Amino acid sequence: MGSYCYYNVDPTIIQEHGFKAPVKPGVKFHNLLVVSLGGNGQYQHVINNVGSPTSGTSTVPSTVVNFP
Repeated sequence: MGSYCYYNVDPTIIQEHGFKAPVKPGVKFHNLLVVSLGGNGQYQHVINNVGSPTSGTSTVPSTVVNFP
C-alpha cells in the first residue's frame, strides 16, 4: 500500500505519517511506502511512529516491510 504527498502550494508541510493503525492482535501490514513527490512536503513516518522520514527532492520512498 502506498501514500504520497504533493504540497506544491506549501512544500514546508510535514505530515506525521502516511498510515495510522491500532496496535493489537490480528492487525498487520506488509509492504507499505510513503513518498513525497519532488520534495513538496514530507512524511515523518510511514505508519504510526515507524519508518524513516521522506526527505529531499529525489522522490525516493520510505518503506516498512512488516508492521508491527
